[in-house]
Parts: sequence; structure tokens; C-alpha cells
Amino acid sequence: MNIEWQSRSIFLLQLYLSMIRCLGMNERSDYEWLLRERRRLLAQLAAWPPVLRGSLREHASRCGNPNCRCRAKKNPVLHGPYRYLSHRYQNRTQTILLTKTKLPYARDWVANYKRLIQTIYELCEVNFRLLRYHHDKLESAP
Repeated sequence: MNIEWQSRSIFLLQLYLSMIRCLGMNERSDYEWLLRERRRLLAQLAAWPPVLRGSLREHASRCGNPNCRCRAKKNPVLHGPYRYLSHRYQNRTQTILLTKTKLPYARDWVANYKRLIQTIYELCEVNFRLLRYHHDKLESAP
């Protein structure tokens, strides 16, 4: 299993565990509480900041100059670190170099994406419990 899949698996496990802690798996099925929780989560989604799905990477490299210190046999000093954002869309991976100006935006937007996914999971859990325990009341529910 490569590192990217391991980190995704760990992230999803942490997300699931935080969802369980947040909602409590001890039959948190009170109808009014579930409706309030759903309204709260939907209000959060309505005012969500910018999001970006991607991975932040740091990379150091060697240049083509044979006399450069990055080519030393003992203790080479590589160029960098350079920071990149990798983004996958429609089976294509796109990577951009993150300058000092772009880096804070990328960090914030990727963190916002992770929080968005967690909020969506929590909303789905609330909707699941509404359907499971209160299906007879759902027609009148907002």
C-alpha cells in the first residue's frame, strides 16, 4: 500500500471516528435534535469558504549542472524544497508549483475541503437516523 492510500485511509478512519464521537452511536435518535442538527449543518454548508481537493507535496531536486553542489557524491545539497499541489480531475492529474503567494491559499482551501467532507458525513449520518427512526414524520419535515 503506497503512502498516499495509507494517508487517505487514516484520514477516512479519523473522519469516521470523529463522526461517531460527534453524533454518538448510543441511539442519538431524538427527532427534534436531529432536525436542529441538520439545520445547523446545512447552514454551515451555505456559508462555506473556498475548497480545493488536492495533495500538497514538497520536493527537492538536482539540476543538470555537473559541477553543482547538488551533484556532490557526499552530502549533496539539493535545490528546494519546492512545494506543489497535485489535483486529480477526470482521470488526469494536474500539478502546479506553489509560490509563496499561492501556498497559504492552497493550504487553507485543502483544509476547508477536509472539513467540508467531514460536515457532509455528519449530515449524511443525521439524515440516515431521520430516515431510520422517524420515516413516518419526514413529509412534514423541512
